Amino acid sequence: MTPPFAQPHTMFLVLVSPAGRYSIWPAELQVPAGWQVVHGVASRLSCEDFVNRADVPLAA
Repeated sequence: MTPPFAQPHTMFLVLVSPAGRYSIWPAELQVPAGWQVVHGVASRLSCEDFVNRADVPLAA
């Protein structure tokens, strides 16, 4: 089985953690518990633009 992040993805979400960290997440995967969708379903570029406009750090 191929790990989920090794697969090519075309649509994404922007998630925010309870600690306020943002993550660009493949739309096909289940949103982790405690995280909220704040943008998407959208292209990766759209999600990157959203995060850049929000001027927030991405989760590592």
